[in-house]
Amino acid sequence: MVWLTAAAICPRDVTAGQKPRKKPPAPPFAVLLPLEAAWAITLPAAPVRPAVRDGARWLVPLSSGALVALNWESGDTAWSVPLRATTAPVAGDGVVYIGAGDTLHALDPSTGAGHWTSHAGGTLLALALAGSRVLAVGAGIAHAFDAGSGRELWARTLAAAGEPTGLAVSATALFVAYTDGRIVALALADGGEQWARPIDGRPSAPLLLGDALFVGATDRQFYSLDAGSGKIRWAWRTGGDVTGAAADAKAKAVYYTSLDAVVRAVNPGNGHQRWKRDAGTRATGAPIVLDGSVLVTGLSPVLSAFAPQTGTPLGTLELPGEVSGTPLVRATLVPRQVAVVVVLKDGRAYGLRALTLQFNEAAPQPLAALPGQTLARDRLPEPPVIEPSEAGR
Repeated sequence: MVWLTAAAICPRDVTAGQKPRKKPPAPPFAVLLPLEAAWAITLPAAPVRPAVRDGARWLVPLSSGALVALNWESGDTAWSVPLRATTAPVAGDGVVYIGAGDTLHALDPSTGAGHWTSHAGGTLLALALAGSRVLAVGAGIAHAFDAGSGRELWARTLAAAGEPTGLAVSATALFVAYTDGRIVALALADGGEQWARPIDGRPSAPLLLGDALFVGATDRQFYSLDAGSGKIRWAWRTGGDVTGAAADAKAKAVYYTSLDAVVRAVNPGNGHQRWKRDAGTRATGAPIVLDGSVLVTGLSPVLSAFAPQTGTPLGTLELPGEVSGTPLVRATLVPRQVAVVVVLKDGRAYGLRALTLQFNEAAPQPLAALPGQTLARDRLPEPPVIEPSEAGR
């Protein structure tokens, strides 16, 4: 009893002798903001489709009928080819694919030289890559081409009326959302229709995570569909039209934005809300999920960043105009190098780098005084006075 009483009064320190746990470092993109301009340029014309990044270059189709490639670090023009794009460019495996009317082009991203061209049954409006296939979709048409040669693998005419708002691809299926409210699943092998699901309102671009397909719409609903059957698993009403969604498979979360100027994080299994934050702006597209940050593109401010787990605001970026498409972000942050490229609808473009990774040192300042402790000057003793009588002795 005495020992038990002593143990209760003076509990043993189980942590004695153990090393304190080290706090894990912050994810890299948690320090993306604030940003500063490394370069700023004005394009020859306004962008007509969203830009794409390919290694050391980024490419953007212009309203003048040209496809322009620019250097990522300097903004200098690398090459320009005449091409009236009707799709956003898609880059993969050292090739850039882009649709111009009913023609699909495969280009060398370093020079702009053409590898091959192939033709579709109508105007192409959206592209996606699926392994060795290039998937091309237009109003009521869908095609699959061999990525290496441009050979047509299959072509389908669809009942959907309207233009595609976005594509998503799984290992076996292509999912297309159309402006008329239809979402269609096509088999990658032969283009056969697997299912079609109508929803109210214009859908946003679909998002695939596991066996679930997420899509929002102008009916202010955010849906989760079974990717295999198209059946609605759940739907939650929001405060505004949904503009887009992005997923973080590592955190098992789905983030989506809507025109009520709110960004939300939800559980993908049941749609239960983890957090919501005032984005401070009306989002113009889907969020961008990074390791340590969720970027929201809006009208003003242009960029807002939030912590993925808690929604804590991480900073904002103001630019003098409306963003065209989605900002381009490099895969890894490198000190003193461009991390983000933002293109505005009026043709201005900015290469931005993270201020926290500049590691700038303060300029040396002249010393007002010598360092160290000031000491009193030593005085020598007075020499003795020798009398003349004593000098003769």
